[in-house]
Amino acid sequence: MKVNDRRAQWPVRGLRRWAILLVGVVLALTCFCMSGCGSGEDSDPAASGSGAAEGTVLAETEDTLTIVDQAGREVTVKKEPRSIALCYRVVIRFLLSLDQGDKITGIGKSEPFLEELQPSLAEAADVGKGVADIEALAQLAPDLFIHKASDVKTLDAVENIGIPAVGIEVETPEDMVAALDLLGKVCGAEEKAQQLIDDYNARIKASEELTAQLTDARKPSAIVMGTSIGKVADGSMLQGRMLELAGAVNCAKDLEATELWPTAGTEQIFAWNPDYIFITNSESAVYSAKDLLKDPTWAEVTAVKNGNVYEMPAEADSWEFPGAVSALGIDYMMHVMHPELLDEKTLEQHVNDFYELTYGRSFDREELGY
Repeated sequence: MKVNDRRAQWPVRGLRRWAILLVGVVLALTCFCMSGCGSGEDSDPAASGSGAAEGTVLAETEDTLTIVDQAGREVTVKKEPRSIALCYRVVIRFLLSLDQGDKITGIGKSEPFLEELQPSLAEAADVGKGVADIEALAQLAPDLFIHKASDVKTLDAVENIGIPAVGIEVETPEDMVAALDLLGKVCGAEEKAQQLIDDYNARIKASEELTAQLTDARKPSAIVMGTSIGKVADGSMLQGRMLELAGAVNCAKDLEATELWPTAGTEQIFAWNPDYIFITNSESAVYSAKDLLKDPTWAEVTAVKNGNVYEMPAEADSWEFPGAVSALGIDYMMHVMHPELLDEKTLEQHVNDFYELTYGRSFDREELGY
């Protein structure tokens, strides 16, 4: 009976030993992962992209770069991509300024001026105008897709078909500097990106130094109107910031906006009674400066009464378009409102210097239309 009892107890003792051994193995593995796997760069929240600043390079191999875009997303891209697609037209100017125009294989919409700079744009595949055509992108299979950071849904959809997608944000001067830095890294054009950043920052600083001479009493009130009468640039928009940098008080600065180019309405604009009105030169605009100047209902607005209603130049290359070129828009506004601070000759020199640096050539006034 003792032998049988001992044999009967053996399975229980054996199971206990195996259970103890298994627990030990689990604890050992847990400690290893906590002390070994977790002690490297990946354990740092910033290293994994969590909370890392836009433009932060998280990892780099011989062929790839993992970076945080302006939507806060981690993106792994090929170094020096050979083909780039976009449906957000803003991106084209950034790429051309970084000498990456020959890599653009897919676009939504181009412009004659841009095609003059980069003729191959006329042959680029159509991948959607503003809204990405996922099927067309899948067929084109570019190395990189660049889009607006606010449209994360599209960025993720493009990544889901195996195309790295980088988001950029360009609504403030600070955003544009960050976008240039990010795209310089992604495209392998860091040296040119830094040249453009230094030039842009110097232009903004020069504008601030000039307008610092103005007392509040010398700063006129002004607005920038959008494609429809009554739509204005509020304080969060690039065009609103441009007004302030040019030495004006933006009447719409504190407008509570629920949309891009929020609608203030004519009654509110009449109440503001701005000294100057600038109008976007977008091809989508349904009115012109002449329309306002001859409209009797606007006759008592100070800007209209004094003939201070202007369409933003240039006809060929929009100076209020998001990008480094907006520095010229600031110069133009300043010249109009404060010619004593920035005269005609200086404006022209600024324009020539900008195009020489950015695109390697200059344009005369007639070519640009300003």
